[in-house]
Amino acid sequence: MINLSVQIKLIIFSLIYGFMFSYLLDVMYQYINKIKKIYQIIISLLFVFIMSVIYFVGINKIGYIILHFYSIVCIVIGFICYDFILKRVANMHKK
Repeated sequence: MINLSVQIKLIIFSLIYGFMFSYLLDVMYQYINKIKKIYQIIISLLFVFIMSVIYFVGINKIGYIILHFYSIVCIVIGFICYDFILKRVANMHKK
């Protein structure tokens, strides 16, 4: 069993990671749309690989823990929260 403080750290880290992953993905796609398709694929794969390594190093530093189902759920929630906040801000600026 993982103790509660480590689980809370993992959940917070996963939420922040999902939020930051979504942000960096948006920024990256703004720049790679202007290059050749093969380079887009290579850069996208490299980006996903680097982000995966960062996540696994992060959860390893938190407490030598493995990937749990709720970690993936928190990443997805962070990803969705970024999109939700981005849409809210865009709607506020339209008015």
